[in-house]
Amino acid sequence: MDIILFVLRTAFIVLIYVFICIVLIYLIRDLHNTARPRTETPAAITEGLGYRVTSSATTEKSGLGLLRIESAPKKYAMEGAEFVLDRELKLGRGPQNEVILPDRFASNNHARLYNRDGQYWLEDLGSKNGTYLNGNPLAETTVLANGDQIRIGEIIFKFVRWGYEVESDHRVRPGAPAE
Repeated sequence: MDIILFVLRTAFIVLIYVFICIVLIYLIRDLHNTARPRTETPAAITEGLGYRVTSSATTEKSGLGLLRIESAPKKYAMEGAEFVLDRELKLGRGPQNEVILPDRFASNNHARLYNRDGQYWLEDLGSKNGTYLNGNPLAETTVLANGDQIRIGEIIFKFVRWGYEVESDHRVRPGAPAE
């Protein structure tokens, strides 16, 4: 009976060590997959991702939306970068995203922008620190308006749909009188 208890205890301890080793392996892999801050210029960042820095006049002619980085910490060297929304655009820290955000408050898969029926939609992908649209936490998938500001961590983007700037204050607010 004592030998059986000894074997069971030993097997249990071995299983605990195997479990700990597996957890450590996954943690190390996740740390290696986390994007590091970039030191390239905004043009190099966007060209490396297959996007091009473009002017608002280009998006006006093509009818495509544009995501512009309005504000970002200097150490990221991302301010002024622009991303043409000619396909679904995923934002996050992970290397699988189209826009890699080096911000420590961004999740590996943070948010996505996509076009459906001629409208651009913003969706938070269950990020830990949330996505903010015009200063408010994004609670559900939302249609973007020209001039909307999107904040992920310390990085602020501006959505530009048309070549000319129109602020997003034109929306009808709850409780506003019907026209």
